[in-house]
Amino acid sequence: MMIHIYYSVAKLPLILNQTGANSAIAWEVQRYDGWYNNLADHNRGATGAALVRLFPAQYTDGVYLPRQEPHLPNPRQISNIAMSGQSGLLSYRNRSVLSVAFGYHVWSEISESRRPGCPPEFLHIKVQKEDPVFGSNSSQPVLLQFQRAEWDLSTGNSPNNPRTQVNHVTAWIDGSSIYGSSSSWCDALRVFSRGLLASGSSQDMPRRSSSGYLMWSAPDPSTSPGSQELYEFGNAWANENIFTVTEGIIWFRYHNYLASKLHKEHPSWSDEELFQNARKRVIATFQHRLSAGYQKYVDPGISAEFEAAAVRFGLTLAPPGVYKRNRTCHYKSAVNNDASKSPGLRLCNTFWNRNNPNMQSSQDVDELIMGMASQIAEREDNIIVEDLRGWFFQIIEWRSKPYVTPHFMMSFWTSPVQRRATFKEMYSSG
Repeated sequence: MMIHIYYSVAKLPLILNQTGANSAIAWEVQRYDGWYNNLADHNRGATGAALVRLFPAQYTDGVYLPRQEPHLPNPRQISNIAMSGQSGLLSYRNRSVLSVAFGYHVWSEISESRRPGCPPEFLHIKVQKEDPVFGSNSSQPVLLQFQRAEWDLSTGNSPNNPRTQVNHVTAWIDGSSIYGSSSSWCDALRVFSRGLLASGSSQDMPRRSSSGYLMWSAPDPSTSPGSQELYEFGNAWANENIFTVTEGIIWFRYHNYLASKLHKEHPSWSDEELFQNARKRVIATFQHRLSAGYQKYVDPGISAEFEAAAVRFGLTLAPPGVYKRNRTCHYKSAVNNDASKSPGLRLCNTFWNRNNPNMQSSQDVDELIMGMASQIAEREDNIIVEDLRGWFFQIIEWRSKPYVTPHFMMSFWTSPVQRRATFKEMYSSG
């Protein structure tokens, strides 16, 4: 036994050298988990940090029980009244569908609090019989279930310390949506050769896997036969729909492009040097595209109010369908699961579809990128298309319930922004 241990320890330097741990990198490598970016408060903005509260929590008991009817109106009724409307209205600012996918990717970069809590706790949304989608003539009430999110176990034990949810990714713009929020996650995405991320069926497509330790997995609603594998990304929710997959592939390709370019310029560099130099450039590009610069006085933490409400704005931009175009900008038909063809991809049919016929090759990805880049998004308003509002309702309209933030008007009247008396005034203010 002792001989076996000694032999394993003796091999450790060789193993570390093969993985690049001893490579000559003269600068401090950016951590994956967000720790130590703030030298005074080491875990500020780190993985697993509690959400920040801008307003007092509004629990029924002051500790952890969420407010429901009759204290607050039915969320489904609010959705039917305030969020339904005509789709196909173009963005005021000519935002593209690709920019919407990028915005969703940015959100996944800094915020992830959807992981269910343990033990599981459920909230129920009562559905009216006359509801156009979920209504039923049955005498039994129709309830939409929603599982509450994981919370900081050190909270939720008194009114002075109400329950607070957890952010499972770093709040920093550090590439966690590309490389994962831990070193072990990043290692699972690598091949440890020439600084590359692992490729799959072709060099410009990421690897697919059926292992459950990496990506968030939901049942395939299409129930189509075939592989149940998911693409491997740093963003756990990147496989949610075909458009988030496309955004993840863009950054996967960019990293491998930079790593290959650096390998040609510096053939003597080790795998670790190539990978970390490419990673540093990818993160810098990501930061440059969405940030005006480092704000040293701004708390990087994600607030419960932002997580529950502000990020929902992007849902109003999502279109009910997306077109594909080839390199000459000609439209390409989308292929349905039954092999029939349609002018475009219907949004509601792309969620968690493992074997989408429109995502089988790198050319499919290129055509989807071209289509998303040339299509105008929906208008910036209160309307959410039926593909989301009707079929993913409990994910969207009730996301604020687990955080138990103040209701909209209370937050609006106590915030420092200029006050408005009506919805019309708020929308006209830009």
